[in-house]
Amino acid sequence: MISFSFPYLLKTLSRRAGLLAMAVCVIGSFALFSQPGMAQQRVSVVALVNGEPITSLDLENRMAFLRLLSNLQMSEEDFKTDTLEKLIAEKIKFQAAKKQFGAYLQEASQQARQLIDDSFKRGDKSGTQVLKEGGVTLSTVTDKYIADILWSSVLRSRFPRQFENLDNLAQLELEKLKAAQNEPQIKLSEILLQPTPNRPIEKTSELANKIVEALDQKANFSSIASQYSEAATASQGGRVNWMRVSQLPSVLRTPLAKASEGEIIGPLVLDGRIYILKKDGYRENGLADPKAATLTLARAVMPLASDASGEERLAAGQKLMAQVEAVGSCKEMAALNTELGSGALPLLRDLQVGSLSPQLQDIIMPLQLGQKSPALPFAEGMTVFMVCERTQPTADLPDIETLKQVEFEKLFTSISGRYLLRLQRKAVIDYRN
Repeated sequence: MISFSFPYLLKTLSRRAGLLAMAVCVIGSFALFSQPGMAQQRVSVVALVNGEPITSLDLENRMAFLRLLSNLQMSEEDFKTDTLEKLIAEKIKFQAAKKQFGAYLQEASQQARQLIDDSFKRGDKSGTQVLKEGGVTLSTVTDKYIADILWSSVLRSRFPRQFENLDNLAQLELEKLKAAQNEPQIKLSEILLQPTPNRPIEKTSELANKIVEALDQKANFSSIASQYSEAATASQGGRVNWMRVSQLPSVLRTPLAKASEGEIIGPLVLDGRIYILKKDGYRENGLADPKAATLTLARAVMPLASDASGEERLAAGQKLMAQVEAVGSCKEMAALNTELGSGALPLLRDLQVGSLSPQLQDIIMPLQLGQKSPALPFAEGMTVFMVCERTQPTADLPDIETLKQVEFEKLFTSISGRYLLRLQRKAVIDYRN
Protein backbone atom coordinates (compact mmCIF):
# COMPACT_ATOMS: atom_id res chain seq x y z
CA MET A 1 0.00 0.00 0.00
CA ILE A 2 1.11 3.57 -0.59
CA SER A 3 -0.96 5.05 2.17
CA PHE A 4 1.79 7.56 2.87
CA SER A 5 1.04 9.38 -0.33
CA PHE A 6 -2.72 9.81 -0.32
CA PRO A 7 -4.36 8.82 2.97
CA TYR A 8 -6.38 11.97 3.47
CA LEU A 9 -7.89 12.10 0.01
CA LEU A 10 -8.82 8.42 0.21
CA LYS A 11 -10.57 9.10 3.49
CA THR A 12 -12.40 11.98 1.87
CA LEU A 13 -13.24 10.14 -1.32
CA SER A 14 -14.69 7.25 0.61
CA ARG A 15 -17.43 9.62 1.75
CA ARG A 16 -18.70 9.67 -1.82
CA ALA A 17 -20.54 6.44 -1.09
CA GLY A 18 -23.20 8.29 0.85
CA LEU A 19 -23.42 11.20 -1.59
CA LEU A 20 -23.41 9.33 -4.84
CA ALA A 21 -25.87 6.83 -3.51
CA MET A 22 -28.33 9.60 -4.38
CA ALA A 23 -27.36 9.05 -7.99
CA VAL A 24 -28.33 5.42 -7.88
CA CYS A 25 -31.99 6.35 -8.17
CA VAL A 26 -31.25 7.74 -11.63
CA ILE A 27 -28.92 5.00 -12.75
CA GLY A 28 -31.85 3.28 -14.38
CA SER A 29 -31.99 6.24 -16.74
CA PHE A 30 -28.50 5.41 -17.90
CA ALA A 31 -30.16 3.17 -20.45
CA LEU A 32 -29.89 6.20 -22.68
CA PHE A 33 -26.17 5.53 -22.88
CA SER A 34 -26.80 2.29 -24.63
CA GLN A 35 -29.43 3.41 -27.07
CA PRO A 36 -28.82 1.97 -30.54
CA GLY A 37 -28.52 5.42 -32.07
CA MET A 38 -25.64 6.33 -29.77
CA ALA A 39 -23.92 2.99 -30.26
CA GLN A 40 -24.01 3.45 -34.00
CA GLN A 41 -22.58 6.95 -33.90
CA ARG A 42 -19.03 7.29 -35.12
CA VAL A 43 -16.63 7.76 -32.23
CA SER A 44 -14.28 10.63 -32.92
CA VAL A 45 -11.51 12.51 -31.13
CA VAL A 46 -12.78 15.82 -29.73
CA ALA A 47 -9.50 16.94 -28.15
CA LEU A 48 -5.88 15.89 -27.76
CA VAL A 49 -4.21 16.68 -24.43
CA ASN A 50 -0.46 16.41 -24.76
CA GLY A 51 -1.12 13.93 -27.54
CA GLU A 52 -3.64 11.79 -25.62
CA PRO A 53 -7.23 11.69 -26.94
CA ILE A 54 -10.57 12.54 -25.40
CA THR A 55 -13.27 10.93 -27.50
CA SER A 56 -16.81 11.93 -28.36
CA LEU A 57 -17.97 8.87 -26.38
CA ASP A 58 -16.12 10.12 -23.29
CA LEU A 59 -17.80 13.48 -23.72
CA GLU A 60 -21.32 12.12 -24.30
CA ASN A 61 -21.06 9.81 -21.30
CA ARG A 62 -19.97 12.59 -18.98
CA MET A 63 -22.57 15.05 -20.30
CA ALA A 64 -25.41 12.61 -19.79
CA PHE A 65 -24.21 11.81 -16.30
CA LEU A 66 -23.86 15.47 -15.31
CA ARG A 67 -27.23 16.34 -16.81
CA LEU A 68 -28.94 13.69 -14.74
CA LEU A 69 -27.23 14.72 -11.51
CA SER A 70 -27.32 18.50 -11.75
CA ASN A 71 -30.23 19.46 -14.02
CA LEU A 72 -28.40 22.62 -15.10
CA GLN A 73 -30.29 24.64 -17.70
CA MET A 74 -27.78 25.82 -20.29
CA SER A 75 -27.36 25.64 -24.03
CA GLU A 76 -26.07 22.39 -25.48
CA GLU A 77 -22.98 24.16 -26.80
CA ASP A 78 -22.11 25.74 -23.45
CA PHE A 79 -22.74 22.46 -21.64
CA LYS A 80 -20.52 20.59 -24.08
CA THR A 81 -17.75 23.18 -23.76
CA ASP A 82 -17.82 23.13 -19.97
CA THR A 83 -17.89 19.34 -19.76
CA LEU A 84 -14.99 19.08 -22.17
CA GLU A 85 -12.98 21.45 -19.99
CA LYS A 86 -13.62 19.18 -17.00
CA LEU A 87 -12.39 16.16 -18.95
CA ILE A 88 -9.28 18.06 -20.09
CA ALA A 89 -8.47 19.05 -16.49
CA GLU A 90 -8.90 15.43 -15.38
CA LYS A 91 -6.68 14.24 -18.22
CA ILE A 92 -3.93 16.68 -17.16
CA LYS A 93 -4.21 15.45 -13.56
CA PHE A 94 -4.03 11.85 -14.73
CA GLN A 95 -0.98 12.53 -16.88
CA ALA A 96 0.85 14.26 -14.04
CA ALA A 97 0.00 11.39 -11.69
CA LYS A 98 1.02 8.74 -14.22
CA LYS A 99 4.34 10.45 -14.87
CA GLN A 100 5.28 10.60 -11.21
CA PHE A 101 3.39 7.65 -9.70
CA GLY A 102 2.98 5.31 -12.64
CA ALA A 103 4.22 2.40 -10.55
CA TYR A 104 1.14 2.77 -8.34
CA LEU A 105 -1.45 2.91 -11.12
CA GLN A 106 -2.60 -0.66 -10.59
CA GLU A 107 -3.06 -0.11 -6.87
CA ALA A 108 -4.87 3.19 -7.45
CA SER A 109 -7.06 1.48 -10.06
CA GLN A 110 -8.08 -1.19 -7.54
CA GLN A 111 -8.95 1.47 -4.99
CA ALA A 112 -10.88 3.42 -7.62
CA ARG A 113 -12.91 0.33 -8.51
CA GLN A 114 -13.67 -0.23 -4.84
CA LEU A 115 -14.88 3.35 -4.48
CA ILE A 116 -17.08 2.93 -7.56
CA ASP A 117 -18.51 -0.31 -6.20
CA ASP A 118 -19.34 1.39 -2.90
CA SER A 119 -20.69 4.57 -4.46
CA PHE A 120 -23.01 3.15 -7.10
CA LYS A 121 -24.06 -0.19 -5.64
CA ARG A 122 -27.72 -1.07 -5.80
CA GLY A 123 -29.04 -4.01 -3.84
CA ASP A 124 -26.87 -7.06 -4.44
CA LYS A 125 -25.21 -5.52 -7.50
CA SER A 126 -21.87 -3.78 -7.21
CA GLY A 127 -21.38 -0.28 -8.57
CA THR A 128 -19.32 -1.72 -11.42
CA GLN A 129 -22.17 -4.02 -12.42
CA VAL A 130 -24.75 -1.24 -12.20
CA LEU A 131 -22.75 1.09 -14.42
CA LYS A 132 -21.92 -1.60 -16.97
CA GLU A 133 -25.56 -2.65 -17.22
CA GLY A 134 -26.45 1.00 -17.72
CA GLY A 135 -24.10 1.24 -20.68
CA VAL A 136 -21.66 3.58 -18.98
CA THR A 137 -18.11 3.36 -20.24
CA LEU A 138 -16.45 2.31 -17.02
CA SER A 139 -12.98 3.52 -17.96
CA THR A 140 -14.01 7.18 -18.01
CA VAL A 141 -15.41 6.91 -14.46
CA THR A 142 -12.43 4.88 -13.25
CA ASP A 143 -9.91 7.31 -14.73
CA LYS A 144 -11.53 10.17 -12.87
CA TYR A 145 -11.22 8.35 -9.55
CA ILE A 146 -7.63 7.34 -10.27
CA ALA A 147 -6.78 10.93 -11.15
CA ASP A 148 -8.36 12.20 -7.92
CA ILE A 149 -6.55 9.60 -5.80
CA LEU A 150 -3.10 10.14 -7.26
CA TRP A 151 -3.47 13.91 -7.64
CA SER A 152 -3.19 14.16 -3.88
CA SER A 153 0.13 12.33 -4.08
CA VAL A 154 1.31 14.70 -6.81
CA LEU A 155 0.59 17.74 -4.66
CA ARG A 156 2.15 16.26 -1.51
CA SER A 157 5.27 15.37 -3.48
CA ARG A 158 5.45 18.68 -5.31
CA PHE A 159 4.81 20.82 -2.21
CA PRO A 160 6.18 18.76 0.70
CA ARG A 161 6.85 21.67 3.04
CA GLN A 162 3.25 22.82 3.00
CA PHE A 163 1.90 19.37 3.86
CA GLU A 164 4.52 18.21 6.34
CA ASN A 165 3.18 20.53 9.04
CA LEU A 166 -0.35 19.07 9.29
CA ASP A 167 0.15 17.79 12.84
CA ASN A 168 1.21 21.20 14.12
CA LEU A 169 -1.57 22.98 12.23
CA ALA A 170 -4.16 20.59 13.66
CA GLN A 171 -2.82 21.04 17.21
CA LEU A 172 -2.84 24.82 16.80
CA GLU A 173 -6.45 24.74 15.59
CA LEU A 174 -7.44 22.55 18.55
CA GLU A 175 -5.95 25.10 20.96
CA LYS A 176 -7.86 27.88 19.20
CA LEU A 177 -11.08 25.91 19.52
CA LYS A 178 -10.50 25.33 23.22
CA ALA A 179 -9.91 29.04 23.75
CA ALA A 180 -12.93 30.08 21.69
CA GLN A 181 -15.59 27.52 22.56
CA ASN A 182 -18.15 30.23 23.21
CA GLU A 183 -17.59 32.08 19.95
CA PRO A 184 -20.35 31.93 17.33
CA GLN A 185 -19.89 29.16 14.78
CA ILE A 186 -21.30 28.58 11.33
CA LYS A 187 -21.74 25.51 9.15
CA LEU A 188 -21.55 25.85 5.37
CA SER A 189 -21.59 24.00 2.10
CA GLU A 190 -19.48 25.36 -0.76
CA ILE A 191 -19.00 25.16 -4.51
CA LEU A 192 -15.71 26.56 -5.81
CA LEU A 193 -15.23 27.35 -9.50
CA GLN A 194 -11.75 28.07 -10.80
CA PRO A 195 -11.33 29.98 -14.09
CA THR A 196 -9.07 28.26 -16.65
CA PRO A 197 -7.23 29.43 -19.77
CA ASN A 198 -10.10 28.09 -21.90
CA ARG A 199 -12.85 29.15 -19.50
CA PRO A 200 -12.04 32.71 -18.39
CA ILE A 201 -13.70 34.49 -15.50
CA GLU A 202 -16.62 35.68 -17.65
CA LYS A 203 -17.54 32.14 -18.75
CA THR A 204 -16.97 30.80 -15.26
CA SER A 205 -19.33 33.48 -13.93
CA GLU A 206 -21.96 32.37 -16.44
CA LEU A 207 -21.63 28.78 -15.19
CA ALA A 208 -21.89 29.99 -11.59
CA ASN A 209 -25.11 31.86 -12.40
CA LYS A 210 -26.56 28.73 -14.04
CA ILE A 211 -25.71 26.72 -10.94
CA VAL A 212 -27.41 29.29 -8.68
CA GLU A 213 -30.49 29.21 -10.93
CA ALA A 214 -30.59 25.41 -10.65
CA LEU A 215 -30.21 25.61 -6.86
CA ASP A 216 -33.04 28.15 -6.70
CA GLN A 217 -35.15 25.54 -8.52
CA LYS A 218 -34.33 23.05 -5.72
CA ALA A 219 -31.50 21.22 -7.48
CA ASN A 220 -29.44 19.14 -5.05
CA PHE A 221 -26.49 21.16 -3.76
CA SER A 222 -24.43 18.09 -2.82
CA SER A 223 -24.79 16.52 -6.27
CA ILE A 224 -23.73 19.70 -8.05
CA ALA A 225 -20.82 20.28 -5.65
CA SER A 226 -19.55 16.72 -6.07
CA GLN A 227 -19.37 17.16 -9.85
CA TYR A 228 -18.48 20.83 -10.34
CA SER A 229 -16.69 22.13 -7.26
CA GLU A 230 -12.91 22.27 -7.36
CA ALA A 231 -12.53 22.47 -3.60
CA ALA A 232 -11.34 19.48 -1.59
CA THR A 233 -14.81 19.36 -0.05
CA ALA A 234 -16.34 18.35 -3.42
CA SER A 235 -16.07 14.71 -2.42
CA GLN A 236 -18.24 15.51 0.62
CA GLY A 237 -20.89 17.27 -1.45
CA GLY A 238 -19.29 20.59 -0.57
CA ARG A 239 -19.94 20.23 3.15
CA VAL A 240 -17.62 22.24 5.41
CA ASN A 241 -17.21 21.39 9.08
CA TRP A 242 -18.38 23.80 11.79
CA MET A 243 -16.05 26.79 11.89
CA ARG A 244 -15.70 29.97 13.87
CA VAL A 245 -17.36 32.95 12.24
CA SER A 246 -14.13 34.87 12.86
CA GLN A 247 -12.37 32.49 10.43
CA LEU A 248 -14.47 33.70 7.51
CA PRO A 249 -13.14 36.39 5.18
CA SER A 250 -14.67 39.70 6.26
CA VAL A 251 -16.50 40.05 2.91
CA LEU A 252 -18.50 36.91 3.72
CA ARG A 253 -19.50 37.60 7.31
CA THR A 254 -22.25 40.13 6.62
CA PRO A 255 -24.13 38.22 3.87
CA LEU A 256 -23.87 34.97 5.83
CA ALA A 257 -25.02 36.60 9.06
CA LYS A 258 -28.11 37.99 7.30
CA ALA A 259 -28.86 34.74 5.46
CA SER A 260 -31.39 32.27 6.83
CA GLU A 261 -30.60 28.58 7.22
CA GLY A 262 -30.59 26.82 3.83
CA GLU A 263 -30.21 30.08 1.88
CA ILE A 264 -27.82 30.25 -1.10
CA ILE A 265 -25.23 33.05 -1.09
CA GLY A 266 -23.38 34.04 -4.23
CA PRO A 267 -21.84 33.84 -6.68
CA LEU A 268 -19.01 35.66 -4.88
CA VAL A 269 -15.58 36.39 -6.36
CA LEU A 270 -12.68 35.97 -3.94
CA ASP A 271 -9.04 35.95 -4.99
CA GLY A 272 -9.96 35.28 -8.60
CA ARG A 273 -12.18 32.30 -7.73
CA ILE A 274 -15.95 32.07 -7.65
CA TYR A 275 -17.76 30.70 -4.60
CA ILE A 276 -21.35 29.61 -4.12
CA LEU A 277 -22.26 29.00 -0.47
CA LYS A 278 -25.18 27.53 1.43
CA LYS A 279 -25.74 28.34 5.09
CA ASP A 280 -26.40 25.01 6.82
CA GLY A 281 -26.41 26.10 10.45
CA TYR A 282 -25.45 28.71 13.02
CA ARG A 283 -24.88 28.56 16.77
CA GLU A 284 -24.13 31.42 19.12
CA ASN A 285 -22.53 29.25 21.76
CA GLY A 286 -19.73 27.86 19.68
CA LEU A 287 -19.35 24.10 19.76
CA ALA A 288 -22.14 23.67 22.27
CA ASP A 289 -25.44 23.67 20.39
CA PRO A 290 -28.00 25.54 22.57
CA LYS A 291 -30.80 23.41 21.10
CA ALA A 292 -29.21 20.37 22.73
CA ALA A 293 -29.82 21.85 26.22
CA THR A 294 -32.34 20.06 28.47
CA LEU A 295 -34.91 21.93 30.54
CA THR A 296 -37.30 21.47 33.43
CA LEU A 297 -40.27 23.80 33.06
CA ALA A 298 -43.06 24.66 35.48
CA ARG A 299 -46.33 25.85 33.96
CA ALA A 300 -49.59 27.41 34.93
CA VAL A 301 -52.58 26.84 32.66
CA MET A 302 -55.78 28.90 32.62
CA PRO A 303 -58.34 26.40 31.25
CA LEU A 304 -60.36 27.45 28.19
CA ALA A 305 -62.77 25.74 25.82
CA SER A 306 -61.20 24.76 22.52
CA ASP A 307 -63.65 27.04 20.68
CA ALA A 308 -62.90 30.09 22.87
CA SER A 309 -62.85 33.37 20.97
CA GLY A 310 -59.84 35.59 20.55
CA GLU A 311 -61.27 38.06 23.04
CA GLU A 312 -61.77 35.30 25.61
CA ARG A 313 -58.20 34.09 25.16
CA LEU A 314 -56.85 37.62 25.51
CA ALA A 315 -58.81 38.17 28.71
CA ALA A 316 -57.72 34.79 30.13
CA GLY A 317 -54.09 35.55 29.30
CA GLN A 318 -54.24 38.92 31.08
CA LYS A 319 -55.84 37.33 34.13
CA LEU A 320 -53.22 34.55 34.20
CA MET A 321 -50.31 37.01 33.93
CA ALA A 322 -51.72 38.94 36.89
CA GLN A 323 -51.84 35.75 38.96
CA VAL A 324 -48.32 34.57 38.12
CA GLU A 325 -46.79 37.99 38.74
CA ALA A 326 -46.37 37.24 42.43
CA VAL A 327 -45.05 33.70 41.83
CA GLY A 328 -41.37 33.51 42.77
CA SER A 329 -40.45 29.85 42.39
CA CYS A 330 -41.19 26.77 40.33
CA LYS A 331 -42.81 25.18 43.39
CA GLU A 332 -45.23 28.09 43.65
CA MET A 333 -45.85 27.93 39.89
CA ALA A 334 -46.75 24.25 40.09
CA ALA A 335 -49.03 24.92 43.08
CA LEU A 336 -50.81 27.70 41.17
CA ASN A 337 -51.45 25.33 38.27
CA THR A 338 -53.12 22.90 40.68
CA GLU A 339 -55.28 25.73 42.06
CA LEU A 340 -56.38 26.67 38.53
CA GLY A 341 -57.70 23.13 38.07
CA SER A 342 -56.43 22.68 34.55
CA GLY A 343 -55.42 19.06 34.99
CA ALA A 344 -52.16 19.75 33.11
CA LEU A 345 -48.90 18.37 34.46
CA PRO A 346 -47.36 21.19 36.51
CA LEU A 347 -43.74 20.16 35.81
CA LEU A 348 -42.22 19.15 32.48
CA ARG A 349 -38.86 17.44 33.02
CA ASP A 350 -35.94 16.58 30.72
CA LEU A 351 -37.24 18.53 27.75
CA GLN A 352 -34.69 19.01 24.98
CA VAL A 353 -34.92 22.50 23.54
CA GLY A 354 -34.68 21.10 20.01
CA SER A 355 -37.83 19.00 20.59
CA LEU A 356 -39.97 22.10 21.11
CA SER A 357 -41.74 23.84 18.26
CA PRO A 358 -39.64 26.55 16.57
CA GLN A 359 -42.00 29.23 17.89
CA LEU A 360 -41.72 27.96 21.47
CA GLN A 361 -37.92 27.61 21.13
CA ASP A 362 -37.68 31.30 20.28
CA ILE A 363 -39.60 32.19 23.46
CA ILE A 364 -38.03 29.72 25.91
CA MET A 365 -34.36 29.84 24.89
CA PRO A 366 -33.70 33.46 26.02
CA LEU A 367 -35.34 32.89 29.46
CA GLN A 368 -33.06 32.69 32.48
CA LEU A 369 -33.70 30.47 35.54
CA GLY A 370 -36.84 31.67 37.33
CA GLN A 371 -38.00 33.81 34.43
CA LYS A 372 -41.52 33.44 33.09
CA SER A 373 -42.81 33.44 29.54
CA PRO A 374 -45.74 35.54 28.30
CA ALA A 375 -49.16 33.90 28.29
CA LEU A 376 -49.28 31.58 25.27
CA PRO A 377 -52.31 29.95 23.59
CA PHE A 378 -52.49 26.15 23.75
CA ALA A 379 -55.31 23.66 23.19
CA GLU A 380 -55.96 23.28 26.94
CA GLY A 381 -55.87 27.04 27.57
CA MET A 382 -53.56 30.00 28.06
CA THR A 383 -50.19 28.89 29.46
CA VAL A 384 -47.26 30.57 31.23
CA PHE A 385 -43.92 28.73 31.54
CA MET A 386 -41.13 29.20 34.08
CA VAL A 387 -37.61 27.84 33.61
CA CYS A 388 -36.68 25.70 36.63
CA GLU A 389 -33.53 23.93 35.46
CA ARG A 390 -31.32 24.11 32.41
CA THR A 391 -28.53 21.66 31.62
CA GLN A 392 -26.22 23.12 29.01
CA PRO A 393 -24.73 20.73 26.46
CA THR A 394 -21.02 20.07 26.63
CA ALA A 395 -18.83 21.11 23.76
CA ASP A 396 -17.46 18.17 21.81
CA LEU A 397 -14.06 19.14 20.50
CA PRO A 398 -12.98 17.35 17.32
CA ASP A 399 -10.09 14.90 17.57
CA ILE A 400 -6.66 15.54 16.05
CA GLU A 401 -7.24 13.25 13.06
CA THR A 402 -10.41 15.14 12.12
CA LEU A 403 -8.59 18.44 12.38
CA LYS A 404 -5.70 17.09 10.27
CA GLN A 405 -8.28 16.20 7.62
CA VAL A 406 -9.66 19.75 7.78
CA GLU A 407 -6.21 21.29 7.47
CA PHE A 408 -5.40 18.96 4.58
CA GLU A 409 -8.55 20.05 2.76
CA LYS A 410 -7.61 23.72 3.22
CA LEU A 411 -4.14 23.15 1.79
CA PHE A 412 -5.43 20.90 -0.98
CA THR A 413 -7.98 23.49 -2.12
CA SER A 414 -5.47 26.31 -1.95
CA ILE A 415 -2.67 24.52 -3.81
CA SER A 416 -4.59 22.30 -6.23
CA GLY A 417 -6.20 25.05 -8.30
CA ARG A 418 -3.00 27.05 -8.70
CA TYR A 419 -0.87 24.04 -9.67
CA LEU A 420 -3.48 22.67 -12.07
CA LEU A 421 -3.71 26.08 -13.73
CA ARG A 422 0.07 26.04 -14.17
CA LEU A 423 -0.06 22.63 -15.83
CA GLN A 424 -2.96 23.70 -18.05
CA ARG A 425 -0.98 26.67 -19.34
CA LYS A 426 1.94 24.39 -20.20
CA ALA A 427 -0.21 21.68 -21.79
CA VAL A 428 -0.56 21.28 -25.54
CA ILE A 429 -4.30 21.07 -26.12
CA ASP A 430 -5.58 20.41 -29.64
CA TYR A 431 -9.34 20.90 -29.98
CA ARG A 432 -11.00 18.94 -32.80
CA ASN A 433 -14.30 19.84 -34.44
